[in-house]
Amino acid sequence: MEDLYTNVHYWLVDHPTISKFEWKQGHTFGSSLCFLTLSISIYLFITLLSFRFSSLLPTLPITILHRITAVHSLILCLVSLIMIVGCSLAVLNQMPRHDWRRWVFCFPVDNNSITLPSGPMFFWIHFYYLSKILEFIDTILIILSRSRSRRLSFLHVYHHTMVPLLCYLGIYTRQSLIHVIVIINASVHVVMYAYYFLCAIGKKPWWKKLVTDCQIIQFILGFICSPIMLYYHFTTEGCCGFGLWCVDIVFNTSLLLLFLDFYSNNYGKKMGKDPNSKIEKQT
Repeated sequence: MEDLYTNVHYWLVDHPTISKFEWKQGHTFGSSLCFLTLSISIYLFITLLSFRFSSLLPTLPITILHRITAVHSLILCLVSLIMIVGCSLAVLNQMPRHDWRRWVFCFPVDNNSITLPSGPMFFWIHFYYLSKILEFIDTILIILSRSRSRRLSFLHVYHHTMVPLLCYLGIYTRQSLIHVIVIINASVHVVMYAYYFLCAIGKKPWWKKLVTDCQIIQFILGFICSPIMLYYHFTTEGCCGFGLWCVDIVFNTSLLLLFLDFYSNNYGKKMGKDPNSKIEKQT
């Protein structure tokens, strides 16, 4: 077991590509504002086009669509699992021995190299940001399906548009709690994409409701962590990314309300319907 841990730690934390990672604005892949703006603009253009010309767009045969969905979901499930392990090990490796409890919730507002956007932890946060771009394929698959008018919801598009932007700003501002967000959200995605994968290969998982439960719980956990960050922010020299945290709170509150509405509509009023029908890809 010790050899396994050593090998995993090397490949996910100590490897030079990871340990020497630096976020350099405009140089690191995906770090330019142009990349982000272009990615989101293309995504919104294709999505809005599908609403406007829905009847003119082609659909993929169900067999091919299921195969692509299965591969896509399996990749994101495994990627999410790797991010959980990598980011968790990186946090343990990178956090200071002194005052580590504070650091977990609050990156100090200073020039300390521990909280610069570099090293293993920010490598995995950057990796997480790029995975949000990859998740645009979720929407493309919905657009190419026959049920796009039913499944392409405001919640889905709103979430997929905003999260890459907030991830980008989170790295840029070294936002406190961002590593916690990555680990929690990646954990939810392991469950969610495992469910989508099983659906795509014709299985009928019994735990559809668990996916939505996990999505709601992640927001609650974020709200629980926030008061601790606020305590450190107002009792010390401050926490990095406080302004962005305020934006996040508004965004997460809106998502929580939308998810609760989705939960109510699907489980509160339709308990008699098939529990294994495909749910919307929202988080």
